[in-house]
Amino acid sequence: MQSSRNRPLRVLILALDVVLVVVAMAMAAGLHAVLRDRVGALKQPPRFDEYALLVYLSVPLWVALTAMFGLHRTFERTWTRLALAIDVLKLHLVGFLALSTAGFLTQAVINRSLVVLFLACSCLLSYAVRSGLQMWRRYQHRTGQTRQRLLVIGESSPELLDFLARNAQEAEQPVLVGLLGPSEIAGLARLGSLEDLERVLHDEPLDHVLFFPPHNRPADVAVALAACETVGVPAEFAVDLGQRSLAPPRLVDLYGRPFLSFDPAPKQPERLALKHAFDWIATTLGLIVLAPILLLVALAILVTMGRPVLFIQARAGLNGRTFRMYKFRTMVVDAEAKQSALAAQNEMTGPVFKVTADPRVTRLGAFLRKTSLDELPQLFNVFLGQMSLVGPRPLPIKEQQQIRGWHRRRLSMKPGITGVWQISGRSNIDFERWMELDRKYIDDWSMRLDLAILAKTVPAVLFRRGAR
Repeated sequence: MQSSRNRPLRVLILALDVVLVVVAMAMAAGLHAVLRDRVGALKQPPRFDEYALLVYLSVPLWVALTAMFGLHRTFERTWTRLALAIDVLKLHLVGFLALSTAGFLTQAVINRSLVVLFLACSCLLSYAVRSGLQMWRRYQHRTGQTRQRLLVIGESSPELLDFLARNAQEAEQPVLVGLLGPSEIAGLARLGSLEDLERVLHDEPLDHVLFFPPHNRPADVAVALAACETVGVPAEFAVDLGQRSLAPPRLVDLYGRPFLSFDPAPKQPERLALKHAFDWIATTLGLIVLAPILLLVALAILVTMGRPVLFIQARAGLNGRTFRMYKFRTMVVDAEAKQSALAAQNEMTGPVFKVTADPRVTRLGAFLRKTSLDELPQLFNVFLGQMSLVGPRPLPIKEQQQIRGWHRRRLSMKPGITGVWQISGRSNIDFERWMELDRKYIDDWSMRLDLAILAKTVPAVLFRRGAR
């Protein structure tokens, strides 16, 4: 619920960043004109189309990077000045690399001095605006303007005691106005019983009324709920879980009905949308750039091994959906039929199969595996939305069906071409550790983590760590 309330503020910050990009470009243009008479390297004035192209590329890029680095949570997070400066610098460093890559791939000509001035102005503006917003937020909290004032209704219960303990650890604690209940509770001023709610709502400035057991069922306190609604104060009801759940409960709307959701690793839809957009854009560019290599590998397989060029196998995707995964063929034609004869040589624990000196692998196939070139056709799976660039490796249906319990958590995100397993040693780690790495990736997922894995994949492939 808190996430939903903060979403408009995040959108507002992202909109502000769009304005800052335009202002930074205007500042860069002005500085360029002023410095041209003093700095010899700036003699050539940029053309209008260069200004327009830089803004056109920067606006969506800066919005995406702001979300990726969490800088759109200005009103939710508390940064030190140094931490904020580091995050802003990281954003602009990644932005510079992305602009350079886009320029290289598209061969667009942009005045380099203009780009440098734009990045400097944008960095200073972003830091100054966010520092100002943080100072304003701290001032508002210190004077009590944004500090939440809560009224608690209930009696001593595990839920209420846990709430009080957590509240004591908050950096920006809300004001606990008091308690309506049958007995005193340490840390709360008793203001009466449930029947006194209307009086307290009239006498006290309140932002929320929190209902704890035994008053946490809306149907049982309909009069109190109506009183809150009458004066416009939100009412929240503590969820009685019965036992502690690892997954935090969330109220969601499904097909027009409210449901209490227990999602073990909730992912924000806007961030997943960013991941999918990045996958599609990067894959499209990758297929264009790598098209000659794909063609050469296909021709090499056709000449040395014959048809088929591709190995197509049913794999387990998101939440167990079946899809057809593409790889360049690296084995003899009847490889799958011969696997049972090699079962005794399997070197992997668990239900997966791997043999170092697999006799089914051809000489060209061994080279393709060592260099990971056999994985390139999976870019088409990413383009079709069946896979992601980064995620748990998809297993064959037969192997996935043998996995039980928490190991199946790996299915809760789209499978990837690369992932934590690939950069951690691949075949050099055992099955249990592999599953633990997948679970940690799913629980800790962020776009920053995806980019870090992609960056580490390149040396892992070049040095052939764990490749068989």
